[in-house]
Amino acid sequence: MTKFARILDVLDLFSESVTLLTAEDIANQLKISRPTAFRYVRELTGAGFLANYSGRYSLGARIITLDYRIRSADPVLNAAWPVMRELCAETACTSILCRMYNDEIINVHHEAGYAGEALAFAGRGRPLPLFRGSASKTMLAFAPTARLKKIYERHHDDPDVRSIGHDWPAFQAYFAAIRKTGHYVSNQEVDKGTVGVSAPIKIPRVGAVASLSLLLSVDRLPLLNMNGLASILKTRNREIADKLHLLSEAAPIH
Repeated sequence: MTKFARILDVLDLFSESVTLLTAEDIANQLKISRPTAFRYVRELTGAGFLANYSGRYSLGARIITLDYRIRSADPVLNAAWPVMRELCAETACTSILCRMYNDEIINVHHEAGYAGEALAFAGRGRPLPLFRGSASKTMLAFAPTARLKKIYERHHDDPDVRSIGHDWPAFQAYFAAIRKTGHYVSNQEVDKGTVGVSAPIKIPRVGAVASLSLLLSVDRLPLLNMNGLASILKTRNREIADKLHLLSEAAPIH
């Protein structure tokens, strides 16, 4: 692993519950020497990625700046959010856009649906469970087989993986079925009381770059046709994909 990658590992130590760390904490958690940990935090602080509070460190303002820039510059987000707003108005459902980074499914944008419906869902930047929920399962279903197998091999002891398939062929077959259907409906797999339906945003010669989901209260399930919602979602996803395809002709989208 390169020095750059090790330095970035420091940022991954922070979470909702861990907001302040000392250099000693970082050394212990990353199993590196104290001088190395001090060097890492000094470099990250100098670049604005960490803020120093009398020897205790938190995430710095540079990250907020980068988040602002990606909101402005992310081609997938820019193509998707107007469509997401229209979807919310059309279906009265909440909509979330998720992308996959390494072994994490990240919620990169959401649009609230029916105002009277309180749904629990991850906000922008929060990772979703990798093997639960419609967004995650859709992204995995449309991942290249080689990538899916590597994910399985890294996580095969995870209880969520074992519940999907006891071995690789069973695991692969589960996601092949989702891929064939073209969408996935989850029922309270991530948040109690919430149902989700997701479909991929696919670009020719690129593949699935994101999943778009509609979320609704489980109480509304008997009143709605989930296959109909999935059909609306797929139509809208093709609109987004058409916009992105034009961009991908000029510059690759990853």
